Order: sequence, then structure tokens, then C-alpha cells
Amino acid sequence: MFENLSIPKRQTNCRIRTILSELSEKDREIVSQAVMNPEWPYKTLSTEMYKRGIKCSDAAIKQHREKRCSCLKD
Repeated sequence: MFENLSIPKRQTNCRIRTILSELSEKDREIVSQAVMNPEWPYKTLSTEMYKRGIKCSDAAIKQHREKRCSCLKD
């Protein structure tokens, strides 16, 4: 009965990937480059995105930039 019992994999969506999927192609390119640009501090980019109506934490940006988000696991 419990032969296949295992800890389930935790699936979480990457906030950056979700945001990018909702943008136009031009905006997607701009945001994608900004997220991966180390010259943009995480908090500053998060604040600038929030000013434009996109809620994204600095932690989500950091995880995506450091390739520790679910994008890498796909």
C-alpha cells in the first residue's frame, strides 16, 4: 500500500517567468535584460517595477538572477 510513498516535489512558479509571460515582446526583452543585469540592485529594480504596476520582490529577482528559481528546474 505504501511502497511508492515519497516526499512530494514542491512546485513553485518563478515570479519573474510569470511576469515575463504577461508582457509584450518589447517589454519582456527590457525586463529580462534588467533582471539579469548585475548593475541593477535587486531592491531598486523591484521598486521601479512596482512604480510601473508590477509587484515583484527583490528576493524573486535575486533568485532568478542567481538561477535558484524554478526556471532552472524545468
